[in-house]
Amino acid sequence: MTSVNRLPAALLAAVVAMSAAGCADAEAEAGAPGSVAGEGPTRPAAGGEDLVVDALPLEAPVVLDPVPEGLLLTGLSSGPPPGGDGFEPARATLYGDPELADTLDGPVLLVGTTSGSASLAGPQEGSAGEREVDLGGRTGRVVRDSDRTWVLIDGNDYREFVVGRGIGEDELITAARGADFASPTATLAEDAVPAGLEPLVAGSPQDGPYSSGVGLSMSLQGDQTWISVSAVRADPRLAALWGFWVEDATGTELRGSVGSAGNLQDANVGGSEARGRVWAEDGTVFSVVMDGPEDADEVLDQVVANLRAGTPAEAEELDRQVRERPPTAIESPCPADGGFVSGVEGASRWVFSLQPNTVSSTGEWSACYFDIPNSGGGGSVLPPPLGELALSGFGSGVVGGVAPPGTARVTVTDAGGVTRDAVLADDGPRPGERVWGTYIPLFPPPTSGAPFTVTAYDAAGVVLDSKVG
Repeated sequence: MTSVNRLPAALLAAVVAMSAAGCADAEAEAGAPGSVAGEGPTRPAAGGEDLVVDALPLEAPVVLDPVPEGLLLTGLSSGPPPGGDGFEPARATLYGDPELADTLDGPVLLVGTTSGSASLAGPQEGSAGEREVDLGGRTGRVVRDSDRTWVLIDGNDYREFVVGRGIGEDELITAARGADFASPTATLAEDAVPAGLEPLVAGSPQDGPYSSGVGLSMSLQGDQTWISVSAVRADPRLAALWGFWVEDATGTELRGSVGSAGNLQDANVGGSEARGRVWAEDGTVFSVVMDGPEDADEVLDQVVANLRAGTPAEAEELDRQVRERPPTAIESPCPADGGFVSGVEGASRWVFSLQPNTVSSTGEWSACYFDIPNSGGGGSVLPPPLGELALSGFGSGVVGGVAPPGTARVTVTDAGGVTRDAVLADDGPRPGERVWGTYIPLFPPPTSGAPFTVTAYDAAGVVLDSKVG
């Protein structure tokens, strides 16, 4: 399989002819290359009797067999819908032409929301060419990005949006003025829907093609490459809503089905250079998203090709590969250019790193810790005299520091009298020193005052230093 970010010959000829006729301004107003109905293979249409198509847990496991060479499986989960009985997920609604056999061939509009301070779907504030617009008492931003146009309303750690392809800016602004973002399912008022369009499918998540805690969620990493795999049990129509986020005007054959393949546009998964594959197969809707160099698309398609139905034992084996392996530097949220250690303690996969703070005027060191995937953070450590232990304890259960030159072993004894060997890095912030770290289960928060004792030994077992944390 190959990436299909290209215009069909017939469409390309039409665009050239429009330009020659001086119609470039009209196309810019439309915000898209126009309808391509009938071009390429036909994807599942979004329309149906029921507007809502919810993502459901898988009935059988999906496994990646084999994991492509050069990739490391770094995360795997397969869970029921979050929230339990009575939980109603946030949904986006896709509007399109109900007469088209392939909804994504024609003009389409998506209305949805996105939240979370770390990442928001849609073009960021200050995007090139954006302009402010009045939305009836609220201020919005209009941004043209690639083949689509956005009307965005920014709040505190959230964003509401109407985004369309093949629809003029004035129609999108009218739609945004009539959007209902307060309900779990974002929709438009009937008189705000652009002419010729109807609501065809509503589903979750509302801001990108991913599983959002339902079904399979898998992550892989390689050299400069990050890949996310999602799979949910759902009507094939959900692939139209997920496929909206992929730049593919005509559809692409994927694994014997027809889906969408190309660049992702401002979704809340992947980065600015992300590419994706979305398709429906045997009652399952899949998405595979990759961030990485363009020449890595072959790896992306290997992941697509290597997905298959598996057994519970095979799924358990994949899960074991993640949970029993100490985190590596490439998957660590902490810097790995200095002293870095990691390990596994029960259900906790932890990391600790420490390096000199190059901008500190006091010469302090910077420490970083994480209990993946639960919590983490960092702090400052004042360097002790050379030859002494440096140590730091955190509420997450991760403890770490620096051992003096000549150290061959570091032990940590917790408040209950249990002693464990720390993991030692080969280097440290000063010549001969070594960064160390470990994880103490049920480690009390710092305010409790419960101590732990750290002891450094040389190769002969002689104590070099011992301190209470």
